[in-house]
Amino acid sequence: MTVIGITGQSGSGKSLLAADLAKRGYLHADADAIYHSLLETSEPMRAELVAAFGEDILREGKIDRRALAAKVFGKQNAKKLKALNKITHKYVCRECVRLLCAAKDAGEKGVLLDAPLLIEARLDRLCDLVVCVFAPEEVRLARITARDGVSKVEALRRLRAQPSAAFYAEKCDFAFYNGGDAAAAEAAANEIDRIAVGEANA
Repeated sequence: MTVIGITGQSGSGKSLLAADLAKRGYLHADADAIYHSLLETSEPMRAELVAAFGEDILREGKIDRRALAAKVFGKQNAKKLKALNKITHKYVCRECVRLLCAAKDAGEKGVLLDAPLLIEARLDRLCDLVVCVFAPEEVRLARITARDGVSKVEALRRLRAQPSAAFYAEKCDFAFYNGGDAAAAEAAANEIDRIAVGEANA
């Protein structure tokens, strides 16, 4: 079974490429979706987050994602963001490993491990191929504000908390520059699939 990791800065458009790869038979494991699910369902993770960031991140007994984000993004909050990642990574990574094991047991062709923090969480060590998606900052800002319903200032604060494009370029095996062209994404997915299949058969 081949494991393809896909990562990049927020708003780079990873979902466009991920959708095309999923059409080629890869099981899509979305770390963001896993994280959001754990916020709802994992009592141990919730307890750690409340202990670290306070009761005011709760709304009706559940984690308020916007309240939590307000505490960890921004130049003054670098230590808090690091603390958040330290807490959540172990839960997300554990679930990703469980999904990979289940996929292997089920005889899946491969898994697309879609994770913004793939490298930082060391999930790239589980991957046969690491794909990084890039896009201009103005494009990423527009996508984040539209997707998350946040202001441009808040979106920019999130971007500034992330590693630079150079960080991803140094770590990846395959780079895709996403300008929103569906045909380009399809061509990239074909090439990634060709490489992945070749490695699996090597």
